[in-house]
Amino acid sequence: MPPLFLCQLSRLVFGRQKSVWGVYLYLSSSFGGYADMRPRLFITGPSGSGKSTLIRRELGELANRAGGFRTIRERDAEGRIIGFEICSADGYGPKDRFLDLSGEKPRIDLGVFDRVGLEYLRRATERRFAVLDEIGGVELLNDRFMDEFARYLQGTQPCIGVIKGPGPAGKLVEMMGLTVRYELARRALYEHLRTDPNTLLLELTGEDDGEVLAAVREWVAEFAN
Repeated sequence: MPPLFLCQLSRLVFGRQKSVWGVYLYLSSSFGGYADMRPRLFITGPSGSGKSTLIRRELGELANRAGGFRTIRERDAEGRIIGFEICSADGYGPKDRFLDLSGEKPRIDLGVFDRVGLEYLRRATERRFAVLDEIGGVELLNDRFMDEFARYLQGTQPCIGVIKGPGPAGKLVEMMGLTVRYELARRALYEHLRTDPNTLLLELTGEDDGEVLAAVREWVAEFAN
């Protein structure tokens, strides 16, 4: 872990308090790498801050080698979001809509995670690394899928992904009328990843995100190439 003196050093370097990890990544990247990069890197942050875009951009063609899954926004001709689909991380597998926003009321199909989500998660370990983009949404209400995800986290495969933060999750709860069960599951997952010694959890805000960019680039160089 980075030493605690970096908290004080951050005020001198940046003129304000940055996270310990932020200073650590800044300094260590300046000297050619991070001594403590972890095999699992998850990014959280507000909707629209560029989390998925950042991962896709930095992976580039390497994404074709990834196991796991991605979430795709579906839009109508006017650009309005009408649904969300899950597809394979490499883009070659079947996709299925789990959240339909095209009607008067939003509709959730949790069966999608049984039909295709489980297969993508189980087969992720056949590849060198996985992309899990994103986790922390309505799939938390599918017990079979989350049991499989818990088993996946017991393994050692490197993965990079997005986890839904409290802001986007709150909007999802409001829009879908989700129960307390969802919020408890989301908090438990977030806390598990935050405290897991094999996982680095960073927040992308859309401003001053150099530390997150540096971490993603280092992860790609170490685990995806």
